[in-house]
Amino acid sequence: MKQISAVNWLVEQMLVNNYINKKQYENCKSWLIDEAKQLEKEQIIDAGNSCALMQNIHNRKIDLMSLEQLEIFAEEPNITFGEQYYNEKYEK
Repeated sequence: MKQISAVNWLVEQMLVNNYINKKQYENCKSWLIDEAKQLEKEQIIDAGNSCALMQNIHNRKIDLMSLEQLEIFAEEPNITFGEQYYNEKYEK
């Protein structure tokens, strides 16, 4: 099942809730919304690529750990690669 992007969701909500009308949407669609959609697409691609690389590095580190190191590692709190990526790129 495909998901809706945040930009598309926002535009839909603005139209449905009459924050903008169809004419306003058409006037700004050509540059503002299209630029936001392109930026969001690039961010999603970057996130996917970054997380895939981080997963590969993570797997290699685990493969090289001893049983004792694995037990210690399993006890440590961890965040997902997606959360880590978001925090590095967007949290201030």
